[in-house]
Amino acid sequence: MNTPGSAAGPRRAVDLSRDFGGRSQRVAIIGATLLGIAGLVGMGQDWIQHTKEGIAGYKAWTVTGPPCTTIAPASSVTAGHPLQIVAFGGAKFAREHGAIQCSDVATGGGWGFGLYPVCQFDHPGLIEVSTRAGLYRYWAGFMSPATISIAHGAPVCVVGANQDFGHRLLFDKPAPRSAN
Repeated sequence: MNTPGSAAGPRRAVDLSRDFGGRSQRVAIIGATLLGIAGLVGMGQDWIQHTKEGIAGYKAWTVTGPPCTTIAPASSVTAGHPLQIVAFGGAKFAREHGAIQCSDVATGGGWGFGLYPVCQFDHPGLIEVSTRAGLYRYWAGFMSPATISIAHGAPVCVVGANQDFGHRLLFDKPAPRSAN
C-alpha cells in the first residue's frame, strides 16, 4: 500500500555511504592523501638538497677582500694587446691575461632560487665587464686575482679569488707546516 504523497511506496532509510562510493571511495581518499604526503616529503628533500648546494656554491664563490680599483670607461688606460673575452650569465668579461672560471651562484647567501653570475680571475690585469647596465673597468693590481659578481645588475669587483686554477696564486698564503 502506498503512503500519501509517494507514488513509489513507503519511505526507507537510505545508506548514503554506499551512494558516495563506500569503502572504495575511502580507500581512494586515503591513497591520494598518502601520495600527497609523499610528494610533499619529496619536495622538502629537494628543497633541502637545493639549499645545501646553494650555500656550498655561495661559500665557494664568494670572496671578501678590498675592492678593485675602478677605471673610468672613458679613461685612456688600455691593455697592451687585445683583451680575452668570455660571455657568461648575460655579461661579457674581458681580461688582459690569465685564467677565468665562472659559475652561477644562488641568491640570498645560497638560500634563494634565483641565480647570478660570478667570475674569478687568477691574474687578469685590466678587466672590463659589459652588462645591460653599462661598461665597467677594473684593475685588481699587478698579478693579483680578482672576483666579479653581478648580483644586482652592476658588477662588484674585489681583489682575491678562491678557485683552484691549477697553480699557486701570488696572494696564496704558504701552507702551514706540520708540528713534527
